[in-house]
Amino acid sequence: MQLHSNINLIDPKTGQRFPSAPDQSVVLSSVQAGWRTHLTLEVQRLNPMELPEHYIEGHRLIINLGNSVRFGWRTGGQTHEAILPPGGFCLQSNGETNAPFWQDEMTVAAIAIKPAFIETILEDRTPDAIDTFAERRCIGDELAYNYARALASELATPGEPLYAETLSLAFTLHLLNSHSRKAKKPLSPKGKLSATQLCDAIAIARTQLGAELTLNTLADAAQVSEFHFSRLFKKTTGMAPHQFVLRLRLERAQALIKTGQIPLSEVAVAVGFFDQAHFTNVFKRAFGMTPRAFAKGL
Repeated sequence: MQLHSNINLIDPKTGQRFPSAPDQSVVLSSVQAGWRTHLTLEVQRLNPMELPEHYIEGHRLIINLGNSVRFGWRTGGQTHEAILPPGGFCLQSNGETNAPFWQDEMTVAAIAIKPAFIETILEDRTPDAIDTFAERRCIGDELAYNYARALASELATPGEPLYAETLSLAFTLHLLNSHSRKAKKPLSPKGKLSATQLCDAIAIARTQLGAELTLNTLADAAQVSEFHFSRLFKKTTGMAPHQFVLRLRLERAQALIKTGQIPLSEVAVAVGFFDQAHFTNVFKRAFGMTPRAFAKGL
């Protein structure tokens, strides 16, 4: 199935949106995969090309997942050229102008972050959207590269949906800490979840294990923002939300297998795993045996 880009650019003359990459260039898409995150991620394989001048929609970055690329851009009537190294990235804020070109084939993680989500993190310290991030061109950031590779890997081989959300949040916080232009570093929430907040979040998780749990669902139960919930939950339990939910899924799976009332082929779906293969791999990694071997040993 051919994927199309859901990361848009804006023509400064007409105001019309157009996709950031040709359809045949999009290899993986978080929109197509149904990710419910505050960012859009696409792995794009791009032939040498030159894009017309455009406005950036959403805070935008590309991270080079392949070999070195001869890369350039035009701004203020001047042409700039550089090498985009493996792992190198370019970053611009929402609303900035751009006119890039590249002379080699390249594979990139193309990412667009919703400005509204940045506002929820920075609260009253939010600058104008266009002033959020310092412009970066062809620089290295090993941690950003590692995050991009992890997100692309998760997109290629889906696992616990909450993991993609947690990873996306951590990646965004890294960008704000390392590449913000005017805003102060986002404050880490202090304290822990109250007993009531924790119990309410866990209760929701337990009752919706068979569904696609999101950070927003859990955060709403605790009556805090996603940003605060993710960090406060880890401070309270010692585990990230996705790790805790994964443990709940595995415990429920063991209990269902022990009853012998549900076929193994249906257990994965019943506890919310992406598919049978993912369930088997995670179960074996956690308990040292496959679900089938566990059932035979009862």
